[in-house]
Amino acid sequence: MCDEWMPHLELPITFEQFQQLPRNAAYKYEYFHERAWLSPRPHYYHALLDLEAWAARPLEGASRKARLRPVQPTDWAGLAPLFSAAFDRQQPFCGLDDERALAAARKALEHTRAGGDGPWIEQASFVATDGEAGPEVGAILVTLLPEGDPSGWHSYHWKEPPPPDALARRLGRPHLTWIFVRPFNAGQGVGTLLLSAAVRELLALGYKQLASTFLIGNDSSMLWHWRQGFQLLAYPGSWRRQVAEMEEAM
Repeated sequence: MCDEWMPHLELPITFEQFQQLPRNAAYKYEYFHERAWLSPRPHYYHALLDLEAWAARPLEGASRKARLRPVQPTDWAGLAPLFSAAFDRQQPFCGLDDERALAAARKALEHTRAGGDGPWIEQASFVATDGEAGPEVGAILVTLLPEGDPSGWHSYHWKEPPPPDALARRLGRPHLTWIFVRPFNAGQGVGTLLLSAAVRELLALGYKQLASTFLIGNDSSMLWHWRQGFQLLAYPGSWRRQVAEMEEAM
């Protein structure tokens, strides 16, 4: 789904200009026939949060102004412009015009709502507003993934449709599928406040861990995960990991 919104770029520039292009880890850079060719190459890091350890530490940096409420059915349409604005400067959405960015936001949110990212955990998903009656400034959406090695390729998709009572039976592992904050409110602790509410509800449901994923090259997301205490997991495609897996299989 990510590749759909990342354009292939062909730039008629000199090799010297090609060498000066800023690099983004989500793209592959090549030069031939007096042109620069930029091809989407999205790779992802996975991270894991110990919910009990996170809840036990003092809550620092959370917004004192924002207010939270559960995501309601009427919220989904209104979240699309907020989603689009939040990811306006991040891959895979930063190369889109306003109309296509909004379409991408709607499609991504509907994919989550419809269970494309695993069953939606409604109890752990929240909207943040600017004060009691202010506009929406952020949201967190949590889904349920199959339980397995969280650093493996196949732990982020259900091989078969999950049972309808998967959440009631405490199957799988919660996944932080989306968390986004309006740019004007970024850096004010809204994300921390949203995460704290999700952690509280997931613990009440009986879960101990929260997985997360972010695109390599999104430095702000990586920094946010680090500040929140997520443990960065091994990259599934690393050569060292593949060699270790082959040695274990022998």
